[in-house]
Amino acid sequence: MVVKEFETDEDLVIGRKILDEANLGRRLRLVVKRGEIRIVQTPVDPEKALEELAGCLGQEPAAEYDFHLKIGGLYEAR
Repeated sequence: MVVKEFETDEDLVIGRKILDEANLGRRLRLVVKRGEIRIVQTPVDPEKALEELAGCLGQEPAAEYDFHLKIGGLYEAR
């Protein structure tokens, strides 16, 4: 953990470099409490992500993609 201290009387701008150091993605959420502001990643809804990807190879819904994976073991796909 790295602590960065700032003094400012104006707006505080957090650059992409600092956000990348914190391994934060592009979708962020600000949690504002008295005396504290936290920046956290917005959780990704898996269903919404699949729907955004649907049609990227055509017009079919994401559920119709079949990558012909062969299951070799309990946790293995080849």
